[in-house]
Amino acid sequence: MKRYMSSEINSNFDGRKVAIGGWAQNIRIIGKLAFIKLRDREGLVQITVKKDNPNFEKIKNLSPESVIYVEGSVKKSNVAERGFEIIPEKIDIISLADVPLPIDFSGKVNTSLAKRLDYRWIDLRNPRNMLIFKVMHSFEKGLREYFSKEGLLEIHSSRFMDSPSESRAELFEVKYFKRKAYLSQSPQFYKQMAMCAGFDKVFEIAPMFRADPSKTARHTTEFISIDVEMSWTDYEELMKFHERAIKQSIEHVIEELGDEVKEKMGIEIKSPKMPFPRITMKEAIEKVKGVSIENIDEFYELDPEGEKALGDYIKKRYNSDFVFLTDFPFAVRPFYHMKKEGELTKSYDLIYKGVEISTGSQREHRYNTLLKQVKEKGLNPEGLRHYLSFFKYGAPPHSGFGMGSARFIMQLLELGNVKEATLLPRDMERLTP
Repeated sequence: MKRYMSSEINSNFDGRKVAIGGWAQNIRIIGKLAFIKLRDREGLVQITVKKDNPNFEKIKNLSPESVIYVEGSVKKSNVAERGFEIIPEKIDIISLADVPLPIDFSGKVNTSLAKRLDYRWIDLRNPRNMLIFKVMHSFEKGLREYFSKEGLLEIHSSRFMDSPSESRAELFEVKYFKRKAYLSQSPQFYKQMAMCAGFDKVFEIAPMFRADPSKTARHTTEFISIDVEMSWTDYEELMKFHERAIKQSIEHVIEELGDEVKEKMGIEIKSPKMPFPRITMKEAIEKVKGVSIENIDEFYELDPEGEKALGDYIKKRYNSDFVFLTDFPFAVRPFYHMKKEGELTKSYDLIYKGVEISTGSQREHRYNTLLKQVKEKGLNPEGLRHYLSFFKYGAPPHSGFGMGSARFIMQLLELGNVKEATLLPRDMERLTP
């Protein structure tokens, strides 16, 4: 018999036989009737069992969150929440749950995030928490559709590297047989290699690793990165592409899950207006003076408080949740970012609701200039010889960006902590479950 999801069954199924499996969220025995609220990924259905039903005795031993499989007939009901109930012909107890549960995942009891993460598989049974990952799936699906429509090829690069891929970022060192290797913190080198191979436009959505000791609500050591690289595209064109991709993907989420997000999370997701506002780093510093900012005299970078202040200013001034922060000094950018006039770069950060979610730039594709910039950063060209060789045999101009998927969803759903949007968060202290 076909197994249905709860969302597929409705009162129009009256009289039809169905099969359904899931968790017994709630069991009530009232006199000669027993009621089970069965939960699956899509929602709840009511199973109603009369005392003369052969399955009635089984229910007496059923503990909350036990997994059951039910075959029975759908019956219209004016009492059941969804306008129907299932009268079982067969109930199989697949797995009895221990009592009590280690955490209350309903949200009625305040449980620390750390303890919730200790029992992540139970915590995710909360429909609100599961919805976060349905939204992430929908968002990434929307991105893939947009990227494919625009002619980008999806690639799968290696997670092992023999040398660091970027300046200033921490790396996980691993033993690779008799050699030393690093876990990739970015597919930067490989997506640029794809440009030099003639792939023209590529994207990758994959896990990356960063040995970042930060204990903040926006950092994890393993994260899903959304990366794009496109030939014959300057950074102005890249920003336009980037905002179109975000707009279409948010609209994809709204179409698929907007109502459910509003119902379960109280958030109305809205399609962003284009174009996104733009502001240079120097201008941004002027707007948020008085807030704690790193190296304010040299207008290098905004710290988290500065980003939040900028987000508040942009929201008030332009009524936009997004802003492109442009014209970063080369001193705070990786060696492969292309310079423009002076010591500024053709690069940007994308700020969303006061948090940086993405960095993009036009890349330096000219070998001699790239080599010079490597030396300017105090890096050893020998350690980057494989990367530098990509540009010795003909390299087209190209631009690209990387964007954290979980950080984007954190901001979209106003979660407050990126770990809420990470299936299995990893940080300095957590390697389980």
